[in-house]
Amino acid sequence: MDFDSEFKAFEYDPNQPLDVEAWLKLDEMERILVVEDYHKQARVKLPDVHLHAVFHAAIENQIAEGLEDVIEALERLQFQGLDRHEAIHAIASVLLEQISDVMENPEPFIILGPPNYAYLQEVRKLTKRSWYRKYGKKRRRRG
Repeated sequence: MDFDSEFKAFEYDPNQPLDVEAWLKLDEMERILVVEDYHKQARVKLPDVHLHAVFHAAIENQIAEGLEDVIEALERLQFQGLDRHEAIHAIASVLLEQISDVMENPEPFIILGPPNYAYLQEVRKLTKRSWYRKYGKKRRRRG
């Protein structure tokens, strides 16, 4: 695979604010690969580094594209004591849950309106406390 210079020069760190301009210059696969590379370099043990990176990239895309509810959730979670990386995990857990719910039973989501309506509704309610309550503090693994 021949990647351009933006990809080669991009260094992803989920604990640092995203360089939105540089991120958006990458194509989707490059974004996923830089996230994978971060986790491999950090020697984070994950059951599926690619799937993990896909969810990281999805949340970073929403931030880069200016999705207000996600940006506000990221800021709120950091204010409540999560680092940026943990906050991305918390938001990604909501996304994963919503995707799972839609896959199991899509009908209620069709009735509610736009595909992301239920997701954004849950993101607006997300707090450090609610994330810990649902997934337990052990979920804080650095990954």
